[in-house]
Amino acid sequence: MEKGELDTQSGDKVLSLMQPTYFPWLGYFNLIKQSDVFVVYTTTQLQKRSWQVRNKIKTAQGETFLSIPILKTTNRDSLTIGNAEVSYDSNWINKHLTSIQHAYKKTPYFDEIYPIIESHLISKPKYLFDITYGMLLEFISLLDIDTTIVLSEDIDYAGSKDEALISICKELDVKNYLSVKGSMDYILNGENLFEKNNINLHWHEYTHPTYTQINGDFIPYLGIIDALFNIGPKETKKLI
Repeated sequence: MEKGELDTQSGDKVLSLMQPTYFPWLGYFNLIKQSDVFVVYTTTQLQKRSWQVRNKIKTAQGETFLSIPILKTTNRDSLTIGNAEVSYDSNWINKHLTSIQHAYKKTPYFDEIYPIIESHLISKPKYLFDITYGMLLEFISLLDIDTTIVLSEDIDYAGSKDEALISICKELDVKNYLSVKGSMDYILNGENLFEKNNINLHWHEYTHPTYTQINGDFIPYLGIIDALFNIGPKETKKLI
């Protein structure tokens, strides 16, 4: 579904919002592509066992998780995506890079994609955000997505959950919010604040496509790097 397929008012922009994640999946980039403005939600609480710090790759033995360890620098309630510091007590970078090499070194686009991942990891940035957001911007550029990217920390908004979303829409003067269905429970739990504030609420739809993979039967919902390694940026762009 392209931007024009959303039932929006003429001339009104579409905004979406998501936390930065480690190697986001194809649908994440489809969400960005459908939006005029995409807000990277760095000011929300970090969930340590979530896609914010881990994702899956496909190996010869099947799926395997790659996770970024986080330092315990503050209490849970104060730990946000933006201030979460990466732990280097273990040699997880070598583990991740070695796993990726073994999984994808025989793919057609390994030499093109691997250096992007390697450069962001071996620099050992202090914050998780520097890894996930840095790679996100590089993948967006690689896929020729021209959506405006804004950090939530640069927006003067108030509230949490749906109140925060509405505040962000108002601050950016946007009348259409495109939401992932995972947010449906708290957005529709009680009064529909979007309707009350004259903001059109749309639900993101994306059917995961199939594409050529190495290592056996097709596995969906992997990180974006699986498609990039296997079919390259040009064909991945078509899937998005």
